[in-house]
Amino acid sequence: MPLRADMWDDIAAAIAGTAGSNLSATSNGADLYECYVWTLVLEAARREGAAIRLLDRSGAPAANVWFRTSPSSIFSTAHDYCYAEIQFPARETLEAHIGIYVSGKSKVNHECDIAVLSKDEADTCRRESVHPRSSKVLLAIECKYYLSSSLGVNLGRSFLGLINDIYINGRFFVSTQNTGSVDRLFSRHNKEYEVGMSPMAPDLEVRLRGSFEKHFRNFKAA
Repeated sequence: MPLRADMWDDIAAAIAGTAGSNLSATSNGADLYECYVWTLVLEAARREGAAIRLLDRSGAPAANVWFRTSPSSIFSTAHDYCYAEIQFPARETLEAHIGIYVSGKSKVNHECDIAVLSKDEADTCRRESVHPRSSKVLLAIECKYYLSSSLGVNLGRSFLGLINDIYINGRFFVSTQNTGSVDRLFSRHNKEYEVGMSPMAPDLEVRLRGSFEKHFRNFKAA
């Protein structure tokens, strides 16, 4: 399981200083992949000058890190889910979540494997038990972990339909597989994507993190 172990190494580094996690190097690969990409988001923010804190649902420093392994609402109390607070100097505070629902322009709820949104919006959603509005989501990332099965073009078309409902900018498609058809589709539509991406492809990892950095840089300048 070299890929799982490599992903877990990055996750463990990101949550260093906490007592433990519900995930490990032997956890489901798709769960680890989402967390691994989440760590790239945090590293991109850090490189752009952000302070990062891991918090529990109450907003206290997270002692144990509990990651979502299936989608749920940001206000769910099923577990004390962890999220990352991202604070840039003189800018509104952001939060980075894994596996939450957001409300699209059509008012339909969509799963975001990774979502970065304003803390004000997240606080309102936790308080009022509502889903975040997609217009308040700075980054939304779809993560697909495929090893033996192929990444079909229909999956790409589904993603294009999704981002039309949750706005266009800052929406990424990231996967471990590259069959050549999905990247051509996204390229034609000028969408953000990285396929074939994992810790075993360091050049792609650097490029994706750089794309996240660009969005944070624009956020700071807005």
